[in-house]
Amino acid sequence: MTGQSQYPTHVENVPYGQALCANTDLEGGTVVEQFTGDDVEYDQLSDYDKCYVLNYQPKGSTEWKWMLPKSNARFANHSCDPNAYICSETRNLILRRAVKKNEQITFLYNPGTESDYWDPVWNFKCCCGTPQCQGDIDRYRVSDLVDPPRTTKPSTVPLPREE
Repeated sequence: MTGQSQYPTHVENVPYGQALCANTDLEGGTVVEQFTGDDVEYDQLSDYDKCYVLNYQPKGSTEWKWMLPKSNARFANHSCDPNAYICSETRNLILRRAVKKNEQITFLYNPGTESDYWDPVWNFKCCCGTPQCQGDIDRYRVSDLVDPPRTTKPSTVPLPREE
């Protein structure tokens, strides 16, 4: 779904794929997209789809779910110094700070704790170039770049891997 959006963003081609970008200058606190899609069973996904799956906690629930995003929010890329965050309860992508027209919308892909399960298919070398760059994205890290703060953690139980 890369057509018209009710949100103030659009998808652009970039050297490494596609990116979600601002249509105009936007203020911090603006909802720029919402992750929507089907809830899925993680162990039934292909490795390709596992790279795009979103772990979220539905409003009023203590359970964590997996969603394969279908909205344009899936084109928001990673940055170690992101300009947006995902509200887990609503799955809204919300700006942490003001952005300029055509600026990419980014969020931190790996907030969590060291004990949270990390699937090696999620590993990648970060190229964000910010002073906060983590280099290798290969595990969850404690971060204050999520809002609201998590009240429960994602599952720490590794999922079965096919050999």
